[in-house]
Amino acid sequence: MTKYHHFSASTAKKQALAFLCMMCLVASSLWAQSTQLTISNDDPTQIVPTKVYDGTTSAQISHTGALIGIDTNHSNVVINAHAEYITAGVGGIKPVVVSYTLGGTDSIYYIAPQNDTLFAAITPKQLTITGTVIDTTKVYTGSTYATNLITSVGTLAGVIDGESISPAAVAYYEDPNVGNEKNVIVSYTLYGGNDVNNYIAPASIVLTADITPLQIYAPMVIIQSNKIYDGTIICNIATTGELLGVVTGDTVNYRATASFSDPNVGNNKPVNVYSYLYGPQSRNYNVVDTSTHVYTSNIHPLKLTYESGVVQLVKEYDGTTDAIVLVDATPTNVVNNDNVTLVSRAYYDTPDAGDNKTITFGFQIANDPNNNYLAPDSYVYSNAGRIILPTIIDTTFGNHGLLIATSHLCPGSQFNGTFAITQGTPTYYTLSFDENAIAQGFQNGTTFINLPEGSNTVNITFDIPVNCAPGSYALRIAIGNEVLKEVYFNTIIRISLSNQYLVRVFDDVVSIDNRENLFNTFQWYLNDNPIEGATKPYYQDPRGYLDGSYSLLVNKGTASEQFICPITFINDSTTTKSIVTFPNPVVNTATVKLNGFGSEEHLLTVYNSYGAAVVRTTFNGQEYVIDMTNMPQGTYMINVDGFTAKTVKL
Repeated sequence: MTKYHHFSASTAKKQALAFLCMMCLVASSLWAQSTQLTISNDDPTQIVPTKVYDGTTSAQISHTGALIGIDTNHSNVVINAHAEYITAGVGGIKPVVVSYTLGGTDSIYYIAPQNDTLFAAITPKQLTITGTVIDTTKVYTGSTYATNLITSVGTLAGVIDGESISPAAVAYYEDPNVGNEKNVIVSYTLYGGNDVNNYIAPASIVLTADITPLQIYAPMVIIQSNKIYDGTIICNIATTGELLGVVTGDTVNYRATASFSDPNVGNNKPVNVYSYLYGPQSRNYNVVDTSTHVYTSNIHPLKLTYESGVVQLVKEYDGTTDAIVLVDATPTNVVNNDNVTLVSRAYYDTPDAGDNKTITFGFQIANDPNNNYLAPDSYVYSNAGRIILPTIIDTTFGNHGLLIATSHLCPGSQFNGTFAITQGTPTYYTLSFDENAIAQGFQNGTTFINLPEGSNTVNITFDIPVNCAPGSYALRIAIGNEVLKEVYFNTIIRISLSNQYLVRVFDDVVSIDNRENLFNTFQWYLNDNPIEGATKPYYQDPRGYLDGSYSLLVNKGTASEQFICPITFINDSTTTKSIVTFPNPVVNTATVKLNGFGSEEHLLTVYNSYGAAVVRTTFNGQEYVIDMTNMPQGTYMINVDGFTAKTVKL
């Protein structure tokens, strides 16, 4: 049987009251023993070091420090921190009071840490602004100042409610010079009591506006009244006057230009005057010309200078005083690429033939439609002018003026002729052969002559090519004087057959080699004279020996008569002397061998085809070598002690 403890109501009440008293005693004991907590120095409370002004003293806790002094039996404790600036205004190092409170079930056993005093800053609040308006232009003043252009400062944004802050603004261009849409920098300041220190004025802004040029007035100019034609429309300025209205400190210069409507010569020509500015600040100004003056000036012709022309000092008489201008004078100061030329005219003092005549050089201008130039003055070109008489051939002399001295023209021989004139002084003659003659080795050429005073004949010589074929060739001979005026004569030269067909048979007989029956008629000549009755293929000299130059006129087939060149023999009955030259023709050297001469000293002379001695020397012995390397091609006669031999130089 189970037993229960029964308590009376009074006993229960007594027990409850006793428990309550006991709890009160415990609580009272605990309260009397609460611990003061502290914040760890190793883990202190931290606050945000700065804030932007907001009109309050509140500060922000960034970290709450660790508590020191908590009993492990009563650890359910938390800490709360609150921070307040001493004042709400801007400051660099402002005290901040941090206060703590405890929470948690065991907080009754503890006392919160004492207040901390930390330090933090309150920085000014940056304001912004909208609605700033400036005028779009100003006239150049030399200054960047633009504050007077501000028509509306604008409205601030960001001011704390209840505070009265207002903006002020100043404006400046980046530079003072004229331009469109130039940057204008607007800067702001604030005003409105002590609260103004808690704010930063809005940042500067950049607007744009124009600076237009400052107008100044052009002074009166004076132009030069005359100028010499120079191909330009420029009119020179004498005085420009003084420029007024320039901002102090600016360097602005004034220049005026004047111009004609065209560059040509004329009097009282209208002139247009233009003015402009220059200098470092000149673009900031406009020059205004209010002058109504009408300008005129004169342009006078330019007198040409020149590089002198060339006049031929001699001419043939033509009945006029005109001299021959070889080269026209050249103008040296023509301007503007004008196509102006000088036409030169030269003239003798009289038209008569003679020496030491005065020649005057004059000028005329061509291609100058606007008469912008003056011709140079005439001047005496020379006092040594000459007018000569033209050359006139004496047609009664020889064959219409030409007498051919050589009766037989043979290969390797020389043509000799004489021209007769009745008037004039020739200085050269020119030979012009036909194509057939050129093919045979004849050469065209000009030979200069010096006709002695009083002489009226001109000697004409030229070599017949060594290998020239026999036949007739056309030749034109021109006789010219020092002014290159020529008279002409046409002739035919006939080249005879080579004397290779003639042979000596006996001491007194010469014969033609007619073994091929080339010839059918014969007429012998001795020393260029026909021998009467000598019409056979051979000729026997009745003197009993051959002595002289023998030639033969033959008829070759059906052709016309033709000469065979002479062959010369010396009477061997009276002398045994002879001269042999080899090789013949000669290339470089010729050896002269004597036969029948003594060993005494010999006189040797070499003549060219013109009869001029080109070598003259003496030697001993029977042989002599002549160096002909530098001698021109042609036929040469070698004479030793009066005996002559012929050789040809190739």
